[in-house]
Amino acid sequence: MGDEVLFFSIVIPAYNEENYIGTTLSALKILDYPAGRFEVIIVDNGSTDRTDSVVAASAPASAKVVRMEESGVSRARNRGIDLVSTASDWVIFLDADTYFAPGFLRELDRYLRAHAGRNLGTGMVSLRPVPDSRVARGWYRFYSFISYATRTTKSIQFVRRDLLNDIRFDESLTFGEDARMLMECRRRRTRHFYLMSRSVFSSTRRFLRNGWVREPLTSIRLILLPYRKKQSIHYPAPR
Repeated sequence: MGDEVLFFSIVIPAYNEENYIGTTLSALKILDYPAGRFEVIIVDNGSTDRTDSVVAASAPASAKVVRMEESGVSRARNRGIDLVSTASDWVIFLDADTYFAPGFLRELDRYLRAHAGRNLGTGMVSLRPVPDSRVARGWYRFYSFISYATRTTKSIQFVRRDLLNDIRFDESLTFGEDARMLMECRRRRTRHFYLMSRSVFSSTRRFLRNGWVREPLTSIRLILLPYRKKQSIHYPAPR
């Protein structure tokens, strides 16, 4: 590929995200990255609020937008995969309440090309909380450590494009589908990376709604459930 930058596909599932997705999409419009080397794919999976009108007003002009009648984050991500360009090198699965600083894709491109010989297949990045507070920063540092130590992801996930030729998100799961995807990628003997960055921001809405202690405890309990039990539980969050 020489000096040409990598091509990134950004897939955003959106279910009733009228209060958040506008910020995410507006940030994508001011990225400091060649316009022909990234694409944005938005999958509205059954929203009943104003998500569609916010997307219409905020999305980059070149974005691919598709609406599904059924909900389910795994279904939405899989539909996004179907729309990814054949030119893509990496797919970024981005929650609708998570957004980049303008220089992030260049930072990611430099990192991935510098480690091109490591057979990287999946990855995660450190997150900064929105709104910011001392409590939020403390919890996000903790989550960053957990993600680094356990090779898991939260709010954003990077997957090398060729791995998605025969791997899809498990549509029987309403949570933990990202961990399942990572497991399938590891079976291809790929490596997972963790990028320390100050350029990715994620909403603290689940903490604010459920509490700073209850939210992580609930997440841990759900993660530890056996696979069949996970299939029978509906995750109580926008998905």
